[in-house]
Amino acid sequence: MSSLSKSQKEKGLIVLSIIFLLALAAYSYFTLYAPAKESRLQAEQTLSSERDVLIALQTQLKELPEGEKISTSDLQQKVSVESLTEQIVLQIEQAELISGTLIDNIGITEGLVSLPVPVEGLENLQEVLTTVTIKADDYKEITTFITEVEAMERIMIVEAVDFGSNEEVTSADQVGEPLDVNLTFSAYFRPDLIALADTVPKVDAPAPAGKVNPLPQNDGTALVEEEESEEDADVDVDLEVDIDENAAASDEE
Repeated sequence: MSSLSKSQKEKGLIVLSIIFLLALAAYSYFTLYAPAKESRLQAEQTLSSERDVLIALQTQLKELPEGEKISTSDLQQKVSVESLTEQIVLQIEQAELISGTLIDNIGITEGLVSLPVPVEGLENLQEVLTTVTIKADDYKEITTFITEVEAMERIMIVEAVDFGSNEEVTSADQVGEPLDVNLTFSAYFRPDLIALADTVPKVDAPAPAGKVNPLPQNDGTALVEEEESEEDADVDVDLEVDIDENAAASDEE
């Protein structure tokens, strides 16, 4: 077998180079360019459909009647940016007054809400967990207290209710003891919304009663009697001063 000439070798290398370039071009087309082109076409179709949906929604939004705008202060009546535990205590006392129950103890703790499934926008939601111990004469007072708590403007969710039954009344002169009831309910707040701190609801706490005896049995009569005795003492002093001045004037004459 005779060896290939130099020109034949060069032609062979050129042919092999052309075949290699064609194979590389075909590989690049089918593995890179064709998928990218198909993805681009799909993206354009998706963008076109999304644009059509957006235009349709904007058209529907323009056709809707204008609703009443809700201010942030109204929203904070339900979920505030602060815990506002004083407001919760005042509302509990209001529920106590309406239901006719008697509050023994109020315990309040604050903490981050742990959701079973993460929800976007609620990562910083915090909870005010309130535990109340009350005394109620009957079941109706318990339900009235719970109804008043749930009817509050602030969102209050009752988590637990625990109470036991009293002994059965067997005679007419037997007086039933009040029921001990433990209630647990939750309120929520968003401390991360610092920009809304200026619209935090104000707590309208009542003025001090000025009672000498702060116990519930005090109806305020002791305070009234004390004020009357102070007024009588002032009158006596004025009378004595007037009598002394008149006596001095008569002596000078």
